[in-house]
Amino acid sequence: MPHVDPEKVADFIREVAASKITPRFRQLADHEVNTKTGPTDLVTIADEEAEIDLTRICKDVIPGSHVVGEEAVSKGEMDLGVLGKEEGYIWVIDPVDGTHNFATGDEKFGSILALVHKGQVIQGWILDIPGDRMAIAERGSGVELAGKRVSYPKMDEPLKDTRGFISRMFLPKQMRDDLKDILDDEFGNVETYVCCAHEYMDILNGDAFFSLYSRIRPWDHLAGAMMLEEAGGYVRKWDRSLYHPGDEWGGLISAPSEEVYDKIHELLLKKFMKSYDNVPAYKKA
Repeated sequence: MPHVDPEKVADFIREVAASKITPRFRQLADHEVNTKTGPTDLVTIADEEAEIDLTRICKDVIPGSHVVGEEAVSKGEMDLGVLGKEEGYIWVIDPVDGTHNFATGDEKFGSILALVHKGQVIQGWILDIPGDRMAIAERGSGVELAGKRVSYPKMDEPLKDTRGFISRMFLPKQMRDDLKDILDDEFGNVETYVCCAHEYMDILNGDAFFSLYSRIRPWDHLAGAMMLEEAGGYVRKWDRSLYHPGDEWGGLISAPSEEVYDKIHELLLKKFMKSYDNVPAYKKA
């Protein structure tokens, strides 16, 4: 197995952010921002150029490795299926996570990298670009945030008094319409940054306690989910199964313990699903 120095990769990520992303923050010209699947699904020249640089660097770090980049997949240049089939080394890159925020001047954006080997995430990096905070994790070795080892925050308060993240825009419509009262009655501060990088970092930093996602694209969640597990959290899909790199569907819940996972699952999912097979977010339609 090739040795991958996590600090060296972290430096590469910072260098690419400094050269390709930060200079364009709040400086994008109209022609440097385009849409993909819809008006809020944006891609910028910073996403594209940063992914090109990171792809080259990652292939240099591990010769012969594959790279799955968000923008390459969006353009049809890479098939996500490689994550479920290839047993070699695969880098998964989100050059600018929170592109809509980045393009509209909001500082909640970052870069995410995960390294997958034989169907398992073995290393992960998340960079809060404006704040220059880096989270680094190696499977079996824990996780560091801004150079300090961190643990998943213990939740002593009831859900009503805690803070967490739920991205309602991607929930199935029938759930989204019905969940408002439950969220108001049973949960505390529930929000979304529309940026997984910052949401995972807030949990690692002890500023939030749980998250629930419907859409689980690998570049958004592989690194963060592994980090929360390494920190001692309980991360499972909506059907309680483990989250694997090849998964695109199935929802994801992160919680400080199995008990809290069960509470969130009971309140937000069980009442609205007769079976998982009938949930549009659980499998590809």
